[in-house]
Amino acid sequence: MRIKVLPSAEDALRVMTEQLIEKMNHREIAPFHLALSGAGTARQLFKLWAQEYRDKIRWEQLRFYWVDERCVDPDDEESNYKHADEDLFRPLNIPINHVHRIHGERDPEVEAEHYSELIKWELPGYASCPRFDAIILGIGEDGHTASIFPSAPDLLTAACCYKVTQHPESGQKRITMTGNLILNAKMILIPVLGNKKATILQKVIHADESSLLPAAYIVKHAPEVTIFTDIQVSLE
Repeated sequence: MRIKVLPSAEDALRVMTEQLIEKMNHREIAPFHLALSGAGTARQLFKLWAQEYRDKIRWEQLRFYWVDERCVDPDDEESNYKHADEDLFRPLNIPINHVHRIHGERDPEVEAEHYSELIKWELPGYASCPRFDAIILGIGEDGHTASIFPSAPDLLTAACCYKVTQHPESGQKRITMTGNLILNAKMILIPVLGNKKATILQKVIHADESSLLPAAYIVKHAPEVTIFTDIQVSLE
């Protein structure tokens, strides 16, 4: 685990983006498979990319996927796809065949299985576990990551690629990447922004092996993970 503390949220996202670009440059023209998250930090990132990185990223090289999605229509305000489409794909004219969304409007169990098969077909490693070139994760104030909540730790070690899960408070169904698929990624990038996340970030950084926080499990077990933050954290 590496932690990069920057003066502002925008600086944290810029440094993360530069690390992503560096990784992409090593692939030359081959497709680069990137899994996105949603929520407020993702929207900040998408707007930054559309404004500042229009000519700095080889967009034609990227293939976009999702870490998780709410089981809603793609035009619903809670849809992760909707915001990526509005803030990133349409402003940059990303070809539709480069975007592989989770169909949240379909039967959740069927779509989780379908999306698992889709990434096995699209990504390297079909015979075993598919491997993303990079995954961008978030960390919730309760310690969840992707849509793996502390109440469902079995999703961290599930054998399948994607499963149906449920928000512990609202009961909303979601489709999420499982821990094994996350940990198989070549690179995991985690932006954690704003003082509201200070307490949980400290817990994640200092968690021991018995921690029930999904984010801590991923951070502790990932072969290559970097946290980018504007929070002054204690490493002791």
